[in-house]
Amino acid sequence: MPNNNAKSSFGQSLQFITEIKLQELEKQRLAYQIHAKVLERAKVLEECGDLLKKVEVLAKAVKSWTGSGELNYSKIVGGKLQLKNLEFWIQQAKHDPNFNQKIAEGWAETLEDHIRHTVMRFDSAKLFGNLFNEWLASGDSVALTYQPRPSDNDSEFIEVGRKEMYEHKEKLISIVFDDYPVPVPELNMYLEELFASEEASRALGALRKEIKDFGSSLQRKPITVQDVRNAITGLLTTGLMDEEKRTTLKAFEENSTVLNEVASVLNMRMASLDTWAWPKEGVLVEFRRHLNGKYSLWKFWFRAFTDPEIMDALLLHHLGVAWQVKLKSCLTTLFGSKAWIRPIPPKQEEKKRRVEQLRVPQDAYSIDVERENNRHSMFFVTQLQERADRPKSYGDLVDAPQKTEPDQMNAAQIKQKLLHIITTESYLNTALYGTHAIVCSDLEWFGPSLPHTSILTVLEFLGISKTWLSFLQAFLSAPIRFEGEDEPRTRKRGTPIGYALSVFCGEAIIFIMDFVVNQRANGLFLHRMHDDLWLWDASAQKVAGGWAEMNKYAQLVGLKFNQTKTGSAYVGPPEDASGLPEGDIRWGFLIFDPKESRFVFDQKEIDKNIVEMRRQLASTKSVFGWVNTYNKYISYILRNLGGVPANCFGKAHIDGVIGTLSRIQRELFDDGSGSAVGYLRKTIQGRFGITNLPEGYFYFPIGSGGLELRNTVLELLSLQRHGKPLVSYGQEEDSDGEAHHRNSDDDDSADSVEVFIEHKAMADQKFKKRIEHDQKLYSHLKNVWDKDRDNRRGKRGSSGSQDFMSFEEYASLRESWLTNWGESYRDMLQSPKRCFVELVPKVKEALTQSTRSWGDMDWYEQWVVSMYGDEVVKRFGGLDAVDPNLIPVGMVQLFRSSRIKLDQ
Repeated sequence: MPNNNAKSSFGQSLQFITEIKLQELEKQRLAYQIHAKVLERAKVLEECGDLLKKVEVLAKAVKSWTGSGELNYSKIVGGKLQLKNLEFWIQQAKHDPNFNQKIAEGWAETLEDHIRHTVMRFDSAKLFGNLFNEWLASGDSVALTYQPRPSDNDSEFIEVGRKEMYEHKEKLISIVFDDYPVPVPELNMYLEELFASEEASRALGALRKEIKDFGSSLQRKPITVQDVRNAITGLLTTGLMDEEKRTTLKAFEENSTVLNEVASVLNMRMASLDTWAWPKEGVLVEFRRHLNGKYSLWKFWFRAFTDPEIMDALLLHHLGVAWQVKLKSCLTTLFGSKAWIRPIPPKQEEKKRRVEQLRVPQDAYSIDVERENNRHSMFFVTQLQERADRPKSYGDLVDAPQKTEPDQMNAAQIKQKLLHIITTESYLNTALYGTHAIVCSDLEWFGPSLPHTSILTVLEFLGISKTWLSFLQAFLSAPIRFEGEDEPRTRKRGTPIGYALSVFCGEAIIFIMDFVVNQRANGLFLHRMHDDLWLWDASAQKVAGGWAEMNKYAQLVGLKFNQTKTGSAYVGPPEDASGLPEGDIRWGFLIFDPKESRFVFDQKEIDKNIVEMRRQLASTKSVFGWVNTYNKYISYILRNLGGVPANCFGKAHIDGVIGTLSRIQRELFDDGSGSAVGYLRKTIQGRFGITNLPEGYFYFPIGSGGLELRNTVLELLSLQRHGKPLVSYGQEEDSDGEAHHRNSDDDDSADSVEVFIEHKAMADQKFKKRIEHDQKLYSHLKNVWDKDRDNRRGKRGSSGSQDFMSFEEYASLRESWLTNWGESYRDMLQSPKRCFVELVPKVKEALTQSTRSWGDMDWYEQWVVSMYGDEVVKRFGGLDAVDPNLIPVGMVQLFRSSRIKLDQ
């Protein structure tokens, strides 16, 4: 079980450090209140008509302050007045009869504004301290607290949570200890038949040899200090270890002597790998509550984690990652081999003819090339690590940001790209063939239900040696105990959650399903995110055939499809859709509408999430906790509405997303506050008595004293296409109503057709428009070919005497060869550009006094600063509401990275 004392100590230490800093800040605030009384004296001097004396008094007060916001002689007050120069100017004003008194009035105003702004910054700092102390004491972050602290009216929800956990536990128990009767002979026969072709058999032989050789070398290869570091880094990205053990692992990382000792111990354990076993007393299973990021925010589920001993965890992770990297390498080789069914390439002569006539090679930017790249990079055994030093994290899509390497996409990004591809493929197939079929599903209780016999049978078929099979059998057959049980029971099904070896076993099983679909459904590709499964094609029969084979294999290995998440859709004649499963096609809060051949919004699902979001916000006990929860939930909702839209989404979809986000705001804040900002204004006034906060305060980053509230509508409104706002994007028209965008240099050129298509076709019409213009582009290419016939006849090896290909052949190459179609396809998958705002003089002036620079800001920060900066500067005298030097930086980082504590 988690170590609550460790968590409590962690929170107390942070709170202690923060309190020291905030106490110092409060001392300075009180001191400056006394210092600012100079404004009263200055007012008296002004009333007496001694303006220059007033300026001297104010200047002395500004120069004499040595706390936060102090100014030395080199600093400029309010962007207008340099203190060093002011001394000379005052002397001039005293002795120069020509001096204009209005200039001195400006000096006085600038100095007074500076003092008032400093007072306001200190008041804002006090508010900041109050907000942080409130957050620390509230328990609104699981980074600081473990046990939930429900309010009196939350008992109903707590009971529901306990009921869910109890049901989940009972279901898990009914699965993991019940051995599934796998028909091993039939499974082996099925696998042998699957790899029966000459090419597949050759690829399988090479894979088995590599796997066997690797297994032998891994046993003999010493574990190095770098291996230990990699294992620690990888373990920390999982949810496997409790907080105390995670702290220990972090301490290991920082001590080279300890790392050497750990490597030595792990090498000793490797030497006796054949006798490795779990502790005899068993491993305790802990249920942890998670948001179901795949589908609906209001549904919760529990995952059963074990908490291994540190050395076992490091050893198992090291071995699991090593096997993942090797298996991915081998399967990727197979994917690129002739064993993997792909469209038959043209013969050499035919290929040469097409290259000459179309002026482009086959592999240049075609739709099929783009598909192949996407399948390989995002959907083919992507759960497996490619390198030991690049851990993969498939954490909760709501709860915490997922860190990846610069060239890696995280799970949320891949999921969003999948939606773009599905939408684009639907438009493409509908335009080209008039039909489109799609199936989605996932495997029910995939991890917990995997029969060990199936895992070991498939791994043995792939070439794993008896030695490693014996070790894996020991790993899988863990003796486990649930809370309240004394005697452990040996699990017979399933892989323990959070282990690299579990991912290795699971991906090996589902890879066979990938290969099954490819081999038995004529090259169809199974788009997969772990056990989320998607099939589509213009041919419903092809998709139905792939689905049938998936069911056959699943039954053999003891897997079951989740019926509630299985569905299909078909665009075309109803009689052609036989063999597809029943149910809807859903992606987040979207549902596929066959009539429109696109995803539309499921408002009922959104309504449920509004109810849950309102309840979770109401359960927070601090302003920072409320903002943190709001930001993560509203970002989650945006992702499940499709996220930042790609070009494949039309105006109706984008308007719908913005309208839905606005509706969520209205319904969440139907108490009269009207919006998130309105609610926060009301709350801060009620709790702390602060009013008249500028709008930018709520959006500015917490590092400068703001609340860092996320504005998801801004994320959409900042998009542009062809230099215009995306929301109002539409076709320009001539006076006769015809869309236009022609190349003025050559209306008959191929380029002019491309520009016309790319700029003017709306998302759902892009491919249909391209079909309409294929004849024109074909005629252009044919004319060029015919005019150049005589020149080609004199060239050796030229096929210039041949006639130009027929239009039917040309049209058949739209997906496999034509670059203009490939460019349209890629354009549909790309996201619109951000409309970056220009740095205006007032903001530029304020930035010179700020700790931030324009170049260091991302597009979102630049928008916020540009829109709200002037108002913030008028209130606080700069872009920082609080002196950044006085903000507890560690607590700021904790706020940004902390996970929301779900109300039970």
